[in-house]
Amino acid sequence: MKRDIEFKADDGITLRGWVVTPDTPGPHPVVVMTHGAGGYKEWHLPGLSAILQAAGIASLGYDHRNFGDSEGEPRCEIAAASQIEDYRAAITFAQTQPDLDAARIGIFGTSFSGGHVLVVAAIDRRVKCVVAQVPWISGSEGMVTQFHPEEALEMRRRWDQDRADRAQGKPPQMVPHYVSDPNNPVAGRSANRVQFFQRMTDAEKRNWTNQLTLRSMEQLYQYEAGAYVKQISPTPLLMIVSHEEVRLMLPYYEQAMEPKKVALTTGGHYDPYMNEYPKATGATRDWFAQWLASPMESKRSAK
Repeated sequence: MKRDIEFKADDGITLRGWVVTPDTPGPHPVVVMTHGAGGYKEWHLPGLSAILQAAGIASLGYDHRNFGDSEGEPRCEIAAASQIEDYRAAITFAQTQPDLDAARIGIFGTSFSGGHVLVVAAIDRRVKCVVAQVPWISGSEGMVTQFHPEEALEMRRRWDQDRADRAQGKPPQMVPHYVSDPNNPVAGRSANRVQFFQRMTDAEKRNWTNQLTLRSMEQLYQYEAGAYVKQISPTPLLMIVSHEEVRLMLPYYEQAMEPKKVALTTGGHYDPYMNEYPKATGATRDWFAQWLASPMESKRSAK
């Protein structure tokens, strides 16, 4: 019911992960999923796969390029545009698997990959359903809310210097992915973020290195996934939004056309992985079960 996989991205990079299928005869509807910025497939995705599996839905999870078991250099560098195309390569791979239904493919993303799935759902009509959990929806707004203007200027200065250094063949500058001080700008001034990393299990830390390239931060804060939201319809969209991010997220959600739904969780950005995990995964399961059902099941549910 679970097998290791690898597939090629469009530029030849090998991406690795797993497919989990129900123990009933296929082909099964399938959800393609990855984790957020600098995240790994071991971070809470196995639990979601098990929940989907119990609902009769397969899942395909993989590590982003430059992270975990997947190839790519430099290591620990977020590459937003390539990650979006990698989602599409994963969809193509899923369509080649005989036990997966090429006509019933959903996508799930969380945090930074929650932004990715908004983009992919808008541009790729092979996607039949999408769940964006606490999506990173606007880097420019994130910069304003997370950094003092002087800190933002310093960040931009460092990014420019890093570009100049790398052009001369120097190694990329690195920054911590996580620090214990919630007041450190690298950590986004979030006690919620600190709590998330402190609760990570040994299994989740298997491939984890506590660093990102400095250019990864530039990728984060120039990213504007929200611009694609209005183009997602008619693909069904579920947005899972934390209480602390409602004011940021809802204006984008309102731009989406039907069918759509929003599920609200208490707490902050990281609580869907912690205290609100049952609620978030339950909403995710129900949305995919509703929209990836077979035609016969859809007819029954409509009566």
